[in-house]
Amino acid sequence: MTPMHAPCGIDCEVCDAYIATQNGDLELKKKLAADYLKNFNKEIALSDLDCDGCGADGRHIGFCAVCQIRACARAKGYETCAECDSFPCETGSFIWTEESKSRATLLELRNKKQAGN
Repeated sequence: MTPMHAPCGIDCEVCDAYIATQNGDLELKKKLAADYLKNFNKEIALSDLDCDGCGADGRHIGFCAVCQIRACARAKGYETCAECDSFPCETGSFIWTEESKSRATLLELRNKKQAGN
């Protein structure tokens, strides 16, 4: 199965919110909510952790539903930002640091496409 990637480069299939939603795992959602509170000092409702994958028209995590990276890629007709000549850009600068796994994923996707794979 080909991995599902969000426009920003996150692999949806290993995202805990996606996994919890698809498996109906309430305990994992509770753990995620506790992690958000601990790591970001932000309370998040369990329903805001529902996600069907960024490429889907269904549910998206609260902040992903309004993500400017996702909105930009969709407006340009791209599945991921790897397709965009402007990547990496200012819109995703908050996530695409040099050590960012999602940035590395997008660069890998771009390289595969350029190599014809």
